[in-house]
Amino acid sequence: MKRSLGKTVHWSIDPITDKSLLRRALPVLALLVAINILMNAWQSWYDFRAGDQLAAQRLDVQTALVAGRVADQLRDVNAMTTAMEKLLEAGTLTDATLASLTDAFENPLRHTLVGVFDFEPSDGHLLASSRPGIINEVPPLDEFIAKVRANPSITLIRPVAWGHRGALVVAKGHRNRATNLDAIIIMVVTFEHLLLEGVDLAPGTAVLLRDSDNRVLMLNRMPQQLSVGQVLAGQGLVRTGPTATTVYAHSRIDGIDRLVATRKIATGLSPNYWMLSVGFAISDYRASLWRSLYVNVGAAAVVVLMLVGGVWLVRRERALQDRVLTFASTVSTIVENIPTPIAVVDHDTEKILLANEPLLTVFGAVAGAGQSFPQLFVDAANWSEVRATRTDEAVPMPMLTRDGARYMLVQCTPFELVETAATSGALLVTLVDVTRQQQLLKQLRTEADFDALTGLANRRYFERAAQIAVEHARQQHNPLSVLALDLDLFKRVNDTYGHAAGDRVLQVVARIFEGVLRDTDLAARVGGEEFAAILLDTSLEQAQAIAERIRTTLQNTPVVLESAQTISQTVSIGIAMYSESEADLVATQERADAALYSAKGAGRNRVEIFVPEAPAPQEAV
Repeated sequence: MKRSLGKTVHWSIDPITDKSLLRRALPVLALLVAINILMNAWQSWYDFRAGDQLAAQRLDVQTALVAGRVADQLRDVNAMTTAMEKLLEAGTLTDATLASLTDAFENPLRHTLVGVFDFEPSDGHLLASSRPGIINEVPPLDEFIAKVRANPSITLIRPVAWGHRGALVVAKGHRNRATNLDAIIIMVVTFEHLLLEGVDLAPGTAVLLRDSDNRVLMLNRMPQQLSVGQVLAGQGLVRTGPTATTVYAHSRIDGIDRLVATRKIATGLSPNYWMLSVGFAISDYRASLWRSLYVNVGAAAVVVLMLVGGVWLVRRERALQDRVLTFASTVSTIVENIPTPIAVVDHDTEKILLANEPLLTVFGAVAGAGQSFPQLFVDAANWSEVRATRTDEAVPMPMLTRDGARYMLVQCTPFELVETAATSGALLVTLVDVTRQQQLLKQLRTEADFDALTGLANRRYFERAAQIAVEHARQQHNPLSVLALDLDLFKRVNDTYGHAAGDRVLQVVARIFEGVLRDTDLAARVGGEEFAAILLDTSLEQAQAIAERIRTTLQNTPVVLESAQTISQTVSIGIAMYSESEADLVATQERADAALYSAKGAGRNRVEIFVPEAPAPQEAV
């Protein structure tokens, strides 16, 4: 038997060690974590590249749009210069004609300040202007006149600090029909804030327009240290951008990293080209990408922590396995050497993990390891009752042994596979054969609680059951009815046919009584020819229907005596309903008896329901 027991121990421990697949899955989990981190890193790198590419494309479009507007305004400047030359040649140059000329142009040139000066006088005599006071409004006017006199073949354009923003001063000499220089045209153009109207610039976008000498012509959203006319020393650190027309630039002025697109704009003037730069602050358009990166890093950290937790669990599992093996070996030794039938049953599957020799001797192979323990019971549902019973109480249950059904005192104790386990993993079940004791108790109980003639419960048992029925009705708040029955003219049966015939009638009545009632109802003989019944969860209407079936069935059932004679027997029945305000069924039985007496008084062989009497009217004082 030791050999078979050893196999049982092996069977019970192996599943415990095999069930944990974490150790086997750990390398795969580590690989998956590494792949996940690499995929997140690649995704973040790809998002940054795609974000830079999208920003560069948008920047190229906006730069081209602004450059087109600047080129348009340069063409308008040339057109206005040509128009003023025609006025000079026609001899129609006056302040009014200049004002009309500037008003004829669309923004921003309609706000241009224009003046025409005589070429010869050294003081720059004003011939005409679009607005009075041009000499005072452009402080370096003498400087521009002097430069044109020094080099009359060029059209000069220079940025100057003018007002709050600055302006561009265009100076050009005019030759008459004899090709002699006779006038100098000066235009002050203020168009920087109008060039960007209607352009959907991204937040944080900076715009800078410079000439070929690196002087600032126009600026937007640039540091306050810059102003129109200022010469820039350099652009700072520059590296290649995501597209051919963009670069990453670090500004030495404000320290901001920007993605910058540049365009060269031909002027046809002196200097002969301008340089337009439009830049996005990298920190602005990458803000959402950084948030996504932080989320990815956080997710990767969580996954790594999970992997570390898995490693810790594997190490913990190895330590617990040794304890489980030691514990199981101890249990198997104890179970093997106890003479009482003992089984170790799996808590979840309800299969036998360990069975000692006495258990196998009593039940045979059906109690071996791997067998279902509930199948050892006559009713498998009894196993659930045993498991629900307190561990310090043993429950006698009928079980199927080799010798047939026998009563076993079953005690079920849960125990943990390891002392730190959160839940019980197995049940220790001990059995004690109490068949002989149960037989004696049954005999004593039958004699004490049941009527020997009819087999129905006696008055003593009825009173105990009545208290249980009351508790049930109160807890469930369900109706409870009581029947009181009395055989009609039963004394005549005894006097006419003898007491043996009377006993036969009582037995037939008892069988009919039990046959009509439900399994949940209780029928009892409480006196000579008096019976009673407790009807659980039954209203007065339902109780009346049951009572009528009893009455009609008995009335239609002839009682055959030993002498082959047949007699008929009837019964009167009273019904009463229990009230939850009452502590027991005593008052209910009294009401049922009162209804029974009413049935007797009304002619017998009747069913009456107790109806309380109406209170008597009080006499007037």
